[in-house]
Amino acid sequence: MTMLVLLVTASTVTAGPAVRADAVTDPAGAIQRRLVPGHGVRIVQRTKANWFGSWSTHKPVRGVVGFGKGKIVATDLTNYNLGRAGIRNICIGKRGYQLEARPDADRPLPPGKRWVTYEWPCRLDLKSGHHLSLSDPATLRAVLATTTSRRPAGMYDGVRTTVHEGVITFAQLHKVNPDMRIGARSRPTGEYASWKVSWRLWIGPDQLVRRAWSAWRDPNDSLDRSAGEPPYYSFVEDLRLSDWGMKVDIQPPPADETVSSEELDD
Repeated sequence: MTMLVLLVTASTVTAGPAVRADAVTDPAGAIQRRLVPGHGVRIVQRTKANWFGSWSTHKPVRGVVGFGKGKIVATDLTNYNLGRAGIRNICIGKRGYQLEARPDADRPLPPGKRWVTYEWPCRLDLKSGHHLSLSDPATLRAVLATTTSRRPAGMYDGVRTTVHEGVITFAQLHKVNPDMRIGARSRPTGEYASWKVSWRLWIGPDQLVRRAWSAWRDPNDSLDRSAGEPPYYSFVEDLRLSDWGMKVDIQPPPADETVSSEELDD
């Protein structure tokens, strides 16, 4: 399901003098230096969505993200919006593994099997929403270049932070990330180029991001005006990060407990 987020216009950002891009520190470099094999970071992701004129608050997604040589290589996350106890998903490369805590009665798992594996494009990155990437240096630096204010902030992950905030357009994001898509995989061109993402980053003295907040809107590409569907959806996402550099070793579930989705569909 495509995540869409509230557009908060520039007027909602705390007023302050523009901050020169060359005065902004380099969290992108600090994060890249942490992306080494055998290590990772712990995350808690919270999302609010406005689909049809009212806001809904989702339960958090929690887990760990594993690093490789300069990139994200694996995730182990539990989505507490699904099932009574949440649904756990492990992603390694292009392969996903879902723990079927309460298997569907219409598709029972074979005896002894607890995990279903899929081949899917896992979300192997660190992002607030779909657009504010922390693990892509070019995107993060482009975001920080639009900083309009900085101020001392609270304690996160045991360190005192400085919050940076600003607004960046879809066009600016697409320039540094040509693969960026919005809505149902649309290019952010035409009228969408000027749509904005409001953002805030809480950065520690070590230049690592401890909290990332973003708000934006995405177009409803399947708009059915006769059914009263809105032309866009709005969301807000708040990502907390802690234990940067923690030891992480995300492995596939035991093979004898795993069945592929292709086998279940046969």
